[in-house]
Amino acid sequence: MSVKYLFFVNNESKKMNRRKQYFRVLIAFCSLLILIFFNTCKKIDLTREILVQTDSHSIGTGMVQLNGTIIDAGEGINDYGFYISESYNPQSGGKKRSMGSSLTTGSFSYDETELQGGKTYYYQAYAEGANEVKYGDVKNISTADLSLSTQVPTILSKTSATLNGNIDNLGFEAVTEYGFYWSLTENPQGVNKELVGSDGSTGAFSKTISGLTFYTDYYYVAYATNNTGIKYGSIQRFKIENVWTRIGDFGGSARYSAVAFSLNEFGYIAGGRDAGEVNDFYRFSPDPENWTSLSSGSSPVNGIAFTIGNKAYIMDWNTLYEFNPLQGTWVAKTTFPGIGRNGFFAFGVGNRGYVGCGSYWNGSQDVYLNDFWEFDPLDDSTNGTDINGDPMGSWTQKVDFQGTAISWAEGFSIAGYGYVCSGYNDGELIDFWQYDPFSTDNGFDTNDNPMGVWSQKTDYPGPPGTEMVSFIIRNKAYIFNFEFWQYNPVTENWKQLADFPGQSRWAPVSFAINNRGYIGTGMYNDGSNDIYLDDFWEYLPAQEMR
Repeated sequence: MSVKYLFFVNNESKKMNRRKQYFRVLIAFCSLLILIFFNTCKKIDLTREILVQTDSHSIGTGMVQLNGTIIDAGEGINDYGFYISESYNPQSGGKKRSMGSSLTTGSFSYDETELQGGKTYYYQAYAEGANEVKYGDVKNISTADLSLSTQVPTILSKTSATLNGNIDNLGFEAVTEYGFYWSLTENPQGVNKELVGSDGSTGAFSKTISGLTFYTDYYYVAYATNNTGIKYGSIQRFKIENVWTRIGDFGGSARYSAVAFSLNEFGYIAGGRDAGEVNDFYRFSPDPENWTSLSSGSSPVNGIAFTIGNKAYIMDWNTLYEFNPLQGTWVAKTTFPGIGRNGFFAFGVGNRGYVGCGSYWNGSQDVYLNDFWEFDPLDDSTNGTDINGDPMGSWTQKVDFQGTAISWAEGFSIAGYGYVCSGYNDGELIDFWQYDPFSTDNGFDTNDNPMGVWSQKTDYPGPPGTEMVSFIIRNKAYIFNFEFWQYNPVTENWKQLADFPGQSRWAPVSFAINNRGYIGTGMYNDGSNDIYLDDFWEYLPAQEMR
């Protein structure tokens, strides 16, 4: 072989050896990379973290459902659940609600029952592994508070009232008891307890109490309890006044269009009609309540009444009767000198009586009148004396009524003035007039006494009618005609008062005794028949501050 060939062979052999060395290094490097890769993957798998989430809640009665989700259980969960507290960081000092261990993912919930109404709580889910505790976000809960209100009471009678309350919001917890406390002091809580129920729902509740005293201040408050404690509404004050009370029925038969008046401390009812005329006479005593029959067949049946001093007068057409309670009999007085009529008004002022207006039938139509007359019961010089030796009295015409000629108006007097309300003249009127008997604006009458003057006042705002009734208490007029109104002559104002609770009626009677008003009898139609009434009602006005 040549030297050249040997050099070539030797050189190629060296190249081959280097390639083998490179290959070995590459294999070793790749093996190292593979080893590093597998070792890294095994380390990631071993350190997989727990992942937990706090979800929304749902509120029930006395219970809140807390919700969470385990998104990743890691290598296993030894304990999971919730922390809850009234502070924003419930995991620090909050109550722990443990639910045990878990190896799986998914949602979980806990029914929390130890919360109170009217508060804000904070909660978060947690999950605990072997070496770590993971938490979800902090969420809050606001629980509704129990709330209630004390309502205006309903005055039922002069001795009873209904207390009213309302549970506005049951709150978070169930109501275990509710009702009222009431007393004569401004702080009724804990005094007179009136239990209404033991398991409440939202809405109104009430309780009627009796044995009360009118014109007395009472205080009451609604209350309700739950597991947290007791809640109160606002304190209300009430007084029994401006109220109607049904008393014993009228002592006679049911009737309408009777004639009534009061003298001293008694009320009187004479005559009236049912299917025909009724001729009897009764006296009413309010304390104690009782009716006494005074006569039958010897008293006026129809007419309009007025009083002068301690005597009563009833005029029927043009015949005037006087009743003296000391004698207990009716005596005819001087005949009315004007045209005989129906539907006139009458009232007494001082020691005089007054009669005016009315209507009569002239054979073809109603004729309405506006003349006005004064009766002097003490005059014995003109017409002599009656069968008892008392003056027959005399009549004097005064200035004509200045409103529309009317019939069936209501007349009454207050503090030296006469008043005329409503009436009829081919339609019902709302006019209201005052008569001053001492005014000389219209000169003097035939006896050289003032003719008096009429002044129109604020119109009557209630429903007009031909059979309204009235009574006077403490210089205020109370007028009833389906609605009940008060007139104050000082302010000249009208005020609607407590609705009359009895059957709506036509042509009842009324009078006042000892600062209380009375209304009873009358008639209504049930759609096919006239129904006559004998019920009687007492009205207690609002107390006046002195």
